[in-house]
Amino acid sequence: MGSWDLAIALDRTLPEPLYLQLVKAIEEGIRTGRFKPGDALPGTRAMAELLGVNRNTTLAAYRELEAEGWIEVAPDRGTFVAQKLPFVLEAPAGISAQDSASWKRTTPRSEPFFQPGAPAVESFQLIPDTTDLRLTPTEAIHRAYGRVLKLHPERLLQPGWDPRGLLDLRQSLCKMLGDMRGLSIEAGNLLLTRGLMSTLNLVSRVLFAPGDAVAVENPGMFRVAEAFRAAGARLFAVPVDAHGLDVVALEALLIQEPIRLLYLSANPQHPTQVVLDPSRRKHLLELSRAHGFRILEGDLGLGFHREKNPSLPLASEDPHGRVLYFGSFEQILAPGLQVGFLAGESSLIKTLAQQRQLVDWPGNLVQEATIEETLRDGEIVRHLRRIRKLTDERRETMVDRLLFHLHPAISLKNPREGLSLWIRVAEDVPLEAWCERCLANGVVFYPGSLYDLHRQNLPYICLGFAAHDLDEQNEACKRMAVALTEARARRT
Repeated sequence: MGSWDLAIALDRTLPEPLYLQLVKAIEEGIRTGRFKPGDALPGTRAMAELLGVNRNTTLAAYRELEAEGWIEVAPDRGTFVAQKLPFVLEAPAGISAQDSASWKRTTPRSEPFFQPGAPAVESFQLIPDTTDLRLTPTEAIHRAYGRVLKLHPERLLQPGWDPRGLLDLRQSLCKMLGDMRGLSIEAGNLLLTRGLMSTLNLVSRVLFAPGDAVAVENPGMFRVAEAFRAAGARLFAVPVDAHGLDVVALEALLIQEPIRLLYLSANPQHPTQVVLDPSRRKHLLELSRAHGFRILEGDLGLGFHREKNPSLPLASEDPHGRVLYFGSFEQILAPGLQVGFLAGESSLIKTLAQQRQLVDWPGNLVQEATIEETLRDGEIVRHLRRIRKLTDERRETMVDRLLFHLHPAISLKNPREGLSLWIRVAEDVPLEAWCERCLANGVVFYPGSLYDLHRQNLPYICLGFAAHDLDEQNEACKRMAVALTEARARRT
C-alpha cells in the first residue's frame, strides 16, 4: 500500500524552535497510537519537504527522538517508530480505541443482534440457510463483471438511476419468479435492494411508524424481529404449529391490537420447515383485507424448493396486493453479493423506491448488472441446478449422520426442501451446555431459543447442512456427540 502524505502542523509564530515542535508532535503521535511500533516515518529529506523546513531541522528532531528511544534508524532501510518504546502504551479510549475483537466473541442470546462467535478450533459452520461457497461460480461472475464494465461504463458508473433498480435485472427477475415461485408480476412491481437488512430497513420506513404494532411468527426469523424492534415497533408473537401460522391466534390478537404489519416466511416456514395449511392461507388473506394490515413474506431459501410439487409462497395466491414478497441472491450465489428484491403492488413499490433514494443513492448498478448478465447467459440457472441436486443429497446424508451419531438425544423429520433442519432435542439433554461444548469443539449452529421472540428456551436447534460434504458432516456430527457427552458429564 502506498504511503499518504504525513500531516504535522508546525506553528512558526511560536518562540519554540521548529525542531522541538516536530519532536513533540511525533512523540505525541506515538503516545496516542497514531504512530505504532514498527511504523515507517519519512526520511529527513522527505520530512523537510513535507513540512517546508530546512533539512537541518528534521535532522535535529530525528537525532533527539532517537536519543530518547522513540525512533530507530536502520541504515539502507529507513526510519521507524521504535519497537521497544521508552514508556508503556496505555489503552486508548474514545474515538481512538483499538479494535478489541469483541465481534469474534459470542453475543449473549438475551441480547439483540446475536453473533455466534468464533469456535476455538477448526470449525464446521452449520449456520442455517448457508450454501457451500466453494461452489460459487466465481469465474462466471468475474467474466460478467468485466463485460458490463467494458460495454456499459457510462451507464453504470454515473448516477442516472431509477431507484427501483436496474430495469434489465427486474425484467429477468419477473421471469425467474414467475417460473420458480408462481408470481405473476411485471418490472414495475419490483424493487431491488442490498439484501435482507436493507430490505427490512426500507419496510420499517414505509409500512409502520415507531410505536405501531407489528406481528411476527413465533418461532421465527430473529434478524427480522431485531430490525423491527430497532425501528421502534411493538412486537407481538403469533404461534406456529404443525400446520403453519396459527391464524385463529392472529385473529384474536387483531381484536386487541391494530396490527399494521405481519411478517411470515414463505412456504416452508423458517425455522420449523412446516407448510401453511391451504385453509389458513385463504383465511389469512381475508384477515389482511378486513383489518387493513400488510403481510411481509420472506423467501429465505429461494431456489432450494422441491422441483416437483413445491410449496409456493402466499404471494402467489394474493390477488389484491396485500402481500409484499422479498428474497435475495445470497443463498443462490454468495452472502457477499448483496442484491435482494421486493415484489408488491406498484404504488407501494413506488413509495419504497422513494425511501430508497434517501438511504441508498445512487444504488449499486454494477453489481445489479453483473447478476443480470449471469442470469441472461444462463449461468445462474445452470449453477442452481447443480447445487440444488447436491443440496438434496447433503440434506439426506446430514439427516442420516445426525441420527446415527445422536439418536435418541435428537429427533427430526426430513423437510425435503430448504437449507436448514429444525431438530427436536430430548428432555434429558442439557441444551445450553451442549451448545457451548459444541462451540468449543468447533461446531457452530443456532439454539432454538434464538428463534423465540422473547428468547425463551425451546427444545430445538436449527442447523444448516448445505455447506459441507459427507466427510465433513460426519466429522461435525461426531464432534457434536463428543460435546454432548462432555455436557452431560459436567452436569453430573
